[in-house]
This record gives sequence, C-alpha cells and structure tokens, in this order.
Amino acid sequence: MTQRPIPTAAQVRQEFIDFFVARGHRFVRSSSVVPSDDPTLLFTNAGMNQFKDVFLGTGKRDYTRAANSQKCIRVSGKHNDLEEVGLDTYHHTFFEMLGNWSFGDYFKKDAITWSWQLLTETWRLPKERLWVTVFGGDEKDRLPADDEAAKFWRECTDIDPTHILRFGRKDNFWEMGETGPCGPCTEIHIDRGGPGSNPADGANRAIGVNAGNERFMELWNNVFMQFNRLDDGSLKELPAKHVDTGMGFERVLSVLQGKHSNYDSDLFQPLFRRMEHLTGLRYGAEPHVDIAFRVCADHMRALSAAIADGALPANEGRGYVLRRLLRRASRFGRQRMGMNRPFLFEVVPTVAEVLGPAFPEISARAEHIRTLVKSEEESFGATLDRGLVLFDQLAKRLESSGSKQLPGAEAYDLYATYGFPQDLVEQMAREREWQLDGEGWKAAEEKHRSASRAEGTFKQLLSAEQLTGLPATESTCHAGGARALASSARVVKLFQSAGQKDRLVLDQTPFYAESGGQVGDSGLIQAADGSFRFAVEDTQKLGLVVVHLGVASGAISSGAEVRAEVDAQRRERTAKNHTATHLMHRALRDVLGAHVAQQGSYVGPERLRFDFSHTKGVAAEELEEIERRVNAQICFNASVATSIEDLESAQRGGAVALFGEKYEDRVRVVAVGQFSKELCGGTHVRAAGDIGPFVIVSERAIAAGVRRIEALTGPEALVWIQTQRRALTNAARSLKAPVEEVVARIEQLQAQLKDAKKSVAAAAKADVGKAFETLKAALATRGGVRVAVADFPELDGEAVRELGDRAKSLSADLALVLLGRQEGRVPFLIAFEGTALKLGLKAGELAKEFSAHLGGGGGGRPNLAQGQGLKPEGVPAAVAAAQAYVARLGA
Repeated sequence: MTQRPIPTAAQVRQEFIDFFVARGHRFVRSSSVVPSDDPTLLFTNAGMNQFKDVFLGTGKRDYTRAANSQKCIRVSGKHNDLEEVGLDTYHHTFFEMLGNWSFGDYFKKDAITWSWQLLTETWRLPKERLWVTVFGGDEKDRLPADDEAAKFWRECTDIDPTHILRFGRKDNFWEMGETGPCGPCTEIHIDRGGPGSNPADGANRAIGVNAGNERFMELWNNVFMQFNRLDDGSLKELPAKHVDTGMGFERVLSVLQGKHSNYDSDLFQPLFRRMEHLTGLRYGAEPHVDIAFRVCADHMRALSAAIADGALPANEGRGYVLRRLLRRASRFGRQRMGMNRPFLFEVVPTVAEVLGPAFPEISARAEHIRTLVKSEEESFGATLDRGLVLFDQLAKRLESSGSKQLPGAEAYDLYATYGFPQDLVEQMAREREWQLDGEGWKAAEEKHRSASRAEGTFKQLLSAEQLTGLPATESTCHAGGARALASSARVVKLFQSAGQKDRLVLDQTPFYAESGGQVGDSGLIQAADGSFRFAVEDTQKLGLVVVHLGVASGAISSGAEVRAEVDAQRRERTAKNHTATHLMHRALRDVLGAHVAQQGSYVGPERLRFDFSHTKGVAAEELEEIERRVNAQICFNASVATSIEDLESAQRGGAVALFGEKYEDRVRVVAVGQFSKELCGGTHVRAAGDIGPFVIVSERAIAAGVRRIEALTGPEALVWIQTQRRALTNAARSLKAPVEEVVARIEQLQAQLKDAKKSVAAAAKADVGKAFETLKAALATRGGVRVAVADFPELDGEAVRELGDRAKSLSADLALVLLGRQEGRVPFLIAFEGTALKLGLKAGELAKEFSAHLGGGGGGRPNLAQGQGLKPEGVPAAVAAAQAYVARLGA
C-alpha cells in the first residue's frame, strides 16, 4: 500500500463525514456542549448525547443513519481527571468525538465492515498494527460472549484472527447509566510501536491491549445497543437495536499524522506558536514548561467552546468548572511560564482560526470569548494576591502557636477558593520549614468532591427504564381555538415516588413544556367524575414525552380519560412577555448593533429577563430608545404570525436562531409584523397590541461582556409605572417643588449639602488643631514614654485619626489613647510606639478591653488599633481602663 500524504485535521474530519454520508448517513451538526434538554449532564460528553431520546424510545428523527463530529467536554468522573490533563500527551478536557449511528437500521455486520474499510482503505492504517476486542461474556448477567461480532470480524474483514481479543464487562459492555439501553461493544486499538515492538511477538503485544499504556491506544468504540437494563438490574432485549460509535478525533489524528502525542498535531501546534510568541518560550525545550503549554492550549479550547455555546464562568455548577479550568491554565502560565499578566485571552483568536471552520459559532463569538477570558484572568490575579495575604495570616497563626504542621483543611481551602495547587502550598510551607498535613488535605478534598458530585447530580424526572417505550405526547398547545388551552386526553402513566413530585404522562396535552427560556404551564388535570385530580405545578419535556409535575389526589389507571386545562390567565401573561422578548431582542440589535446575541432568557408570567452579549453598560438614552421602539410596535398592533419552514430557508429569510437552542430540519417561525422574525416554539399573543405597556426596570452586568435586562408587560408594567409615579409625586411634595423641577431641586440640595460639609470640615480642622494643643499639654512621662489618655467629644472618627497622626511627631516613645464621638458612637484610636512596645503594651489587647465598656468592636496590631464603640455612656469606664493599662509603664 502506498504511503499516504500527511492529512490535515480538516481533511480527516471531512473524510470521516464523507465516508458515512456516502453510505446513507445524515450529517448532523454538533450539538452545544451546554446541554439544554438533559439535566443529568453538566456538559455534553459524548456524541450520543443529542440522540439519547432516540435510544430511550422517547424521541425520533426523520433519518435512521447519522454521522458527525461532536464537541465534548469531560472534566471529572470515570472519563477524565482534570489534574491529569497536560501531564501526559493524550488526556484532554475538550475533544471532538467522531461518530456514526444507526437507529434501528444496520447493526453489527455493517458497523464492523465500515469501521475496517475507513481505517485500512480510506486512511491506510497498517492492518498488522490493529487489534480489536469483543465482549467475552458475563456470568453475573448470564450473558454469553459476543460470538456474532467476533464472527463478523473474521468473515467481513481481513484482520489477523489472532488480533481478535475477548474482554469482560468492564472493558466491552457499555451502559448509559444504572438503568436504560446498553449492550456489548467492540473496540479497535492500534499498536503505535516503541521499544521491543516486534510485529511477530503477538502474545506480548496482546497483553498491552487495555493495559492502560501509551503504546496501545484505543481508536474507536462500536457499541451495539441491544438490551435495556431494568431497575432490578436484569436485562431485557430491546425491540429496536441501535449502533452508537465514538472515535476520539485528536487520537486518530495523531496516528494519521505520524505523531506520538495528540498535542503535536495541527489542532494544537498553531496554539503553541501563538503562546511562544506571547511568552518568549519554546515548546519542546523544557518538560515542565511543556506541561504548561499543553494545559493552556487544552483549557483554552474547552473554554472557547463552552463560552461560545453560552456558558459563563461562575461560582457553581458548570460555571465553576469553567472558572477552575481558566484558573488552572492561568496558574500554570504564572508558575511555569512567568506570565504574571493576562495572556490567555490573546490565544482565543488562534483557537477560533483552528476550530472555527468546523464550529462557526466559535469564530462568530471570538471577541465575546476574548473579553470574558481577559476579565477572568484579571480577577484571578487579584484573587491570587488575596490568597497570598491569607497564607501569610495563616503562617502568623502557626508561628504564634509554635506548630510546624500546616492544617490540611485550611491549606486545601487555598486551592478550592484561590487556585493554589497542593505543590505550591507545599513549596510555600517548605520555605518556612513546615510540613503539610497531607491526610487533612485529602479529607478536605474528598469532602469538596462529594459536594461537587451532589451539585452535579440532577434528579431525573423519570428513570431510563420508566422512559423506555413511552409513546410521544401529542401537543395541542399551538392548536387553534379552545384546544390550545383545554382538551380531553388519556392517561399513559402516573409515576409516584418518595422525595419527588408526582409525574403524569398523557397521550396528548395542551400544556406547554418548559423550553427556550419559557416556563412550563400550570393548571389542572381531572377525571370527569372528580375521583382524580392532578394539580399541575410545572410541565417538562423528555424527548417527545411531555411530563406534568404536581400533586395527585385519588387514583387513576392507564388508559383512563381525563380533562386537561391550562391556567389560561397565567399562559396569557407568559405569552405577553414572550412576544415582548422577541421585540426587545430586535430593538437591542437595532440600537446597540448586530453583535448583540442572546446569552440566556427567562420568560414567565410575572416578568421577562434577557441576557445578551455587549461589552459596556447600556446608556439611559439607549434604554429609553429600546423601550420606545418596543412600545411603538405594540401600538402598531402588528399581527403575530407563525409558520413551519425548513431550517435553512427560514434562516435565509431573516429568521434569528436563538442561542443554545437545538433545531430540527423543520422549524416553527414566529414573526411580529415586519419587525421581528425568530425561530421559536413558545406561546405568543395574537397581535402585538395584546402585550400592553412594556417597561424596562433594570439593566446590569452579570459577567464580563454580558448584560442583563429585566422588563415587565401588561398589568405588571402598569403597576410598576404607577408605583414610580407615586414615588416621584411624594418626592415632589416633600421637596415642595413641581414634579418637573424635582431633579433641579435635588441638585440644589446636594450643592448646599456639599457646601455644608466643607464648612464642617474646615471647623473640624480647626478643632483638630485646638485638640492637638490640648493633647500636647496633657502629655505626661511614664517609664521614659510620653503618655496621654484623652477624650475629645467634638472630634469625629476622621478627626481622631488625624489627631493621632499629628501626635506621632511628638515623640518616638509614645502611648496614646484617643476617643471621639460620631453620630452616637465612639470612635477610638490606640497607638504605642518605641519603648511602650518594648515594655509589653499591645494596642490590640487594649482595644479588646474597650469593647467590654463601649460595645461594638475593635482590634489591630500591637502598635496600632482602632475601632468604634456603640455606647457613649461607657466612655468614663473605658478611659479609666486605659489609664490603668498605661500605668504599667510605671512612674
């Protein structure tokens, strides 16, 4: 076989897609890495995620064969350990998964045949270096070996039969979860060679497969879903059998490009060249620096993909994962590359150049990603500085206690909160000749992981077993007339279990299931004779199955007829806010620019919230213009029209695809006159005039480059307007001015207040000067120290501090206690200098004693303490305590 020219990443990706399209597969674009319809996932972690509903039997597609390259992020659990990424040459947090699927169409024979053809004929991989594994059976599940797959490998390919190996359930039986679709799998591995890699030494080489080494690498996994795992652990044959395959793109690319490291491919090298330019370092020169290059490149790919799909760094959930990724990369940049300034954001354009052709959303949002990353880097720099201060405080506590062991729990908090890794904490401890409490660190780490697992574990509405086989629910929420709000239906099944809301599935329903930012409907489902009532509190969707959540009263059997009625008033109020959101989205783009893109939304009956990309605050004049444009469309009372169109033609016709939504080939288009046109499955008013008044009530930043607007419509907007008017009228009455002169009157009062403060400040300065003379006269000498305990009721806190600063010029050996008054409180300052400190006086110690007499708080260092008492009546006792304290100095 002739040597194949080294292909590019783009060529390999396209060859995979073309191979399967030529064999009747539909190319399906990668779904978002931020799952919008699967609450069990923080991130999309496999190509099959977007087809999960098909495997569960709750969804369907208009094709039975599919292929794609899916963006995936894995940061924890059995699939990945974040702390390993960068240390070796093949772990990643972000990767692409090449996959092909059969939904009840072809099965093992075609899947195996095509896998071999692609690898050995299209990509010309050496057959003698390929090994395959098949399921060897499992006694516990009473499952025989997958002899069928082994047979097809022998009969449909020309693989060396000795390269067909059998493994058990751990390696060759795939399960979606504790319950649900599962089945045997066959994996294809490649021997990448190395020391002692004699092609004839088949027995020793076989030992390397599934042994967890870098020489033998899994390329491709073909899963044959033929069973359903039930709640009791037993297996049941699926009526329709599926194929789900997955191949790590980065891995196969490194093989095809003749690289021993995934990071040596053209997916990563442009990122390394950019970082070399930014840092002045060279990848490949120093192993410990190379790790930093790999960490930064990998994490920037993950961050760019996630932020492009709408995720934002935060302190919980998936946002916390992103923040950890960014801080880990930033820390490696600081520690190993010497980059103490933000620099990762400058890698974003290169990530967009590499990944943008396959995933255009990354290129389209590159500037937004860049802005967010830069802001996070700047914030982390300040956080690290705060962490160093906290470490110093911890160090001082240890020194005072005489301990030489750094507490593990407190040390781990430096990692979890401030990004300090264990090796950095250990290094700082060694510099002080301490030992880190390793067991304490491990215990705190496990506690943190348990909390993170609990946070990342979502309660499913229905288990995989409960979902399997449920029929699709017919939705009538968009039907014309009364059926949109009420209809007869038959019960498919009622699910009740401890710790969860009751869940009811019908064959058809008028209830809208939460989607696209719009909340699910509430209402009532009941039997005609009143023997069963189900108060619907929320409505959700799992694939094509609509699930009503609420509280059931009485019993009902499957097949029974019920009446389903939506809370019409709540639906109407929600529809007003949803149509208004469309109008505001268009107005935002018209006023602020076409760069505005939706980052998230909430549409409920009481309000609407819209998050969008914009790098600066929206000016008051801009908000007024946006509000004016929306209300103008409401006054025009344009009709709201809906239509079902092909996705591509709808977008060519100007329909806006909203962020984070997953669209089928046929989509619903909602148009408000000639002003707004969006792809949307939500409920809307019949005409813009039905919205009523629209008012923006707030605008603020929620992250760097992301703004949030909250607004009201209809009756809620009217109430808000009346409340604001009432407040303005009351203010005018209090100011004794007409409403239109309120602002001018307030500005006049502010100017008067400013002048008054200047006068007070001037008087206070004079008071400080007078107090200084009084203090000088009151100073006495005790034990070689100039001492004064003085109460100045005429001085406020700032004046007391100024007097203390002046008094320090009177002597290098000073013991000074000053008290003042401010708005019913007692500001105080205690300063000890020179000999006073040597003789054992401690300002912080006396400040704590003050709190017993004055209330409030106070504290500080041995040489300086200040605070504020709450009880002026305690001043005489505090003065007496201070005089007794300084009397320690002697005569």
